[in-house]
Amino acid sequence: MTQLLRSVVSRGFLYIFVLLAIGALITFDFDNGQLMLWFLLPFYVTGLLLQWIMPRKKVELERGELVTDIVSNAFAFLLGHLQGLMATILFGLLSASLLIHFGLLDPGFGLSNLPIWAQIMIGLLVFDFMFYCTHRAAHEIPFLWRFHSVHHCAHRVTLMNAYRVHPLDMVLRRFVPVFVLIQTGISQEAFVGVAVIGSVFGTITHLNVDLRHGFLNYIIGTNEMHRWHHSTVYSEAKNFGGFMVWDHMFGTFYKPKDREEPETIGLGNEDNYPIHNYWQMLMIPFRWNSLKQKPGEAPKVEPIEHDAPAVAQVK
Repeated sequence: MTQLLRSVVSRGFLYIFVLLAIGALITFDFDNGQLMLWFLLPFYVTGLLLQWIMPRKKVELERGELVTDIVSNAFAFLLGHLQGLMATILFGLLSASLLIHFGLLDPGFGLSNLPIWAQIMIGLLVFDFMFYCTHRAAHEIPFLWRFHSVHHCAHRVTLMNAYRVHPLDMVLRRFVPVFVLIQTGISQEAFVGVAVIGSVFGTITHLNVDLRHGFLNYIIGTNEMHRWHHSTVYSEAKNFGGFMVWDHMFGTFYKPKDREEPETIGLGNEDNYPIHNYWQMLMIPFRWNSLKQKPGEAPKVEPIEHDAPAVAQVK
């Protein structure tokens, strides 16, 4: 890849694909199936290819890493279909919003009364605020961290492990924001728009590609910002939102001026944590106590019991 093309991709990737997403929504008239086939799948493939052509960091695959990520992605794909089914059922009611359906909210206050571009913009903010809340809760509430730790156990941030998640963690951090968004009375077309544009933003956060976003790092949770979220250092593991507005507002924005990325990514001390075994990771939340330090045994993983338990520590 020529230096000029690398520079264009590095600095323009986000702009290009957000514009392509808007164009695809218009071209395919908000048809979810067509958008998946002709825009989202090619977008994901482009991301995977760029990770190979111009990676931010070249790292050898660890034993079992690829298989774990493939299995996790497969289950995430199935959960995504369940999420879509939930939305279809709700939109199939007299009103997608249960609040409107049961007379608790006047239909005139529903987002569907606004132009579709306004619905999508507000919808993105509503969804992301709920994502920020559930994501931060998954770090700060010890019981929820047991499930969310699965996502943080990888030693690098790549597109392949973006959906390395425990299914119950995905239910909290995806289904809840989607359910709340639907309660705003958003139209089905605008809901699809939020999903497609949100997928672009969400995918970029995990790209292991040398992208340079400049001032957008202060507005959007880019891959440059999200790498810090996966740091093994507690004070660095911030940046919970897809949009940085919530992190600025609630004091969780983190972007040091002297470094571009954390020294290490993962859980920190991870003895006895099955990092690359998906089936064992599913059981982690239910056998958490067995990972704790016991007399005469090697140090084991224990959750931090104070604010934002973003890493594991040894006691």
